[in-house]
Amino acid sequence: MARYGSAGAKAFYLTKTCLLITERFEPTADLLVAELRRRAVTFLRWNLDQFPEGSTLSYHFSNQEFSAEISSDGRKLRLGNVASIWCRGFRPWGIPGDLQPADRKFAEEESQRALDGLFTGTEALWINHPQNHRRANSKPAQLYIARYVGFEIPPTVISNDAEEVRRFIAQAKGETVYKALSQTLDLDPGKALFTGLLTERELQKLDLIRVSPGIFQALVPKSYELRITVVGSRIFAGKINSQADPETKIDWRHKPFDIEAEPAELSSDVERKIHAFMEFFGLVYGAFDFIVTPDGRWVFLELNPAGQYMWVESKTGLPITAALADALSKPCIT
Repeated sequence: MARYGSAGAKAFYLTKTCLLITERFEPTADLLVAELRRRAVTFLRWNLDQFPEGSTLSYHFSNQEFSAEISSDGRKLRLGNVASIWCRGFRPWGIPGDLQPADRKFAEEESQRALDGLFTGTEALWINHPQNHRRANSKPAQLYIARYVGFEIPPTVISNDAEEVRRFIAQAKGETVYKALSQTLDLDPGKALFTGLLTERELQKLDLIRVSPGIFQALVPKSYELRITVVGSRIFAGKINSQADPETKIDWRHKPFDIEAEPAELSSDVERKIHAFMEFFGLVYGAFDFIVTPDGRWVFLELNPAGQYMWVESKTGLPITAALADALSKPCIT
């Protein structure tokens, strides 16, 4: 049982453990690990790029009892001792590379189903619960709820019907951008799917969406953009001066670490809507992207339920890692 408390303050005792579900080469996890160590919080880091080949997950059932145990890097953790879980991803990446395609698919599906048992095998606090993450990661669902809670959203069509998209573009008052519904992890290193303007050249390939639906959205004029990171009841807003560089005018992700970010103030009305959005999806953590127009309107773009925050923290000094450590530590302390 570890003791935790500042000098001169009441000592609290850690009776439970925090589980970090992540990958080996995840710098955000490295930050969180350092903060939890500084606080003497007990935790196990479970890297899913080492599951199933490099770690184990075992369930034991009988009429008398249930138990589950994770074994990773020479350490074992019983699920019953876990009070909080930080979940950066929930897919088993540690599948042997020499398997035949059919065998690999089988191994992936079996490993995923084993992982999914953690959904109901624990009453721990999830940041975020994978099922809530999955539901909130739907762009159509996000736009629906953003509109419902009162955010302004861009005129949008999401479809695999090329004629429907052509009608949308024809009726638009300005330019149109294309976005993917997901950010695939199967691209070559250094590549990503960015938001881009629909040009005549792109329009000639529009029939390709029949097998790959896309997001088509009116281009919203920008003064600047906001990355708003939420941890429980705490909100951290970073201002992104995306219009200062031609490469980032449409999508700041082209150069995310070269952009000056500074803290921004949010109105109580915006904070109320953000909390309502989070509550609807059952999220503890989320990273919102907004546009602020030249005339001062706030326009919702999207939410990433597991969005990166390290670059915002490093630019602004906002204590996001500390807020996460607070949220994960609290259930472990008596």
